[in-house]
Amino acid sequence: MLSSLEHLESKMGRFLKQAGSGKPILLYGAGSAMPSILDKLEDAGFSIAGICDSNPAKHGTRFRDTYDIFALNDALGRFPDATFVISTPVYFDEIYQELVQKTDPDRVSDLDFECTRFFKTHELRNFVFRHQQKLEALLSSLADDASRDALMNVIKAHLTGDRKDFQRAYTGKDDWYLFRSLLAPPAEAVYLDCGAYNGDTVRLFIETASKGYGHIYVFEPDDAMRLGLRHMASANPRISLIEKGVFREEGVVSFCSDGVFSAISTEENAEAAIRIPVTTIDAVLNGARADIIKMDIEGAEFDALRGAEQTIRAHKPKLAVCLYHKVEDMLRIPELLREYVPDYKLYIRHQSTTYTDTILFAVAQ
Repeated sequence: MLSSLEHLESKMGRFLKQAGSGKPILLYGAGSAMPSILDKLEDAGFSIAGICDSNPAKHGTRFRDTYDIFALNDALGRFPDATFVISTPVYFDEIYQELVQKTDPDRVSDLDFECTRFFKTHELRNFVFRHQQKLEALLSSLADDASRDALMNVIKAHLTGDRKDFQRAYTGKDDWYLFRSLLAPPAEAVYLDCGAYNGDTVRLFIETASKGYGHIYVFEPDDAMRLGLRHMASANPRISLIEKGVFREEGVVSFCSDGVFSAISTEENAEAAIRIPVTTIDAVLNGARADIIKMDIEGAEFDALRGAEQTIRAHKPKLAVCLYHKVEDMLRIPELLREYVPDYKLYIRHQSTTYTDTILFAVAQ
């Protein structure tokens, strides 16, 4: 199965070959995704001519006192040979169509950096073909054809870095965490939301708990998110907010905030990191029941599952665990869960049109 993907060429690889051509780059989109994309282009040796944006309030300003921000028409006149790179995942297709209508389509890159997470060291390609036999076994063991198709499509999309391949991998977001189907809450369910963000998945759980629920434990270490979660918890006595991250042991770790590229690190001097307290699910529950656990915790999922071993072995909760933060997670997380509960049936869905939200679901038979 996987051997059929070895010939695939990376769109990022082709794009990087342009770095030595000397042609400048114009970024389109001065939003929150732009800085990390700019850093990647600088690291790869590209010459950045400037940044375009549709917001008139940004025109004439500078980013990092280095890059001017232009209106599109102004940039088209100033830099007739520059290549446009879209630096926002929002309205990507609409922006691409606008650009190819206003300039030579050959000047417009269709590369979406939200689809090239593991490009720099060919990390995913090396992992997939180094562990091909184990991944083939995982594919065969998944619970349904939809899961096998999803994993194959996701691997292909990561190998190519092509937005269209991620769109083909998309399995739909109408039932994002499958709370309306596979992970439907039983009566008086105890739910753990690890990485609660702004409470969106807590609200989704409550909406789908038609038989009522017992208690919700909400884990969120991010200061920017906690105010809303505190209001939610104060208004509902069945919600407990734990203002910590979830990990394999109690302590403090580094958290590097970079949007969808955020990550937890055990290195104290991690660049641009803040220190956050962490706990374990086993310590919080202390033997009590869990029925459903959801994890989207910036690459700490494997360690958090190690800190939930007693709970998982004893109560076999339904699980929804994100796999997309680290390449090794697509293999080591399923292996760990099967070690804890051999009769877990495993499902995979890809719930976005970029690299995010590849989710493993585990349900005991």
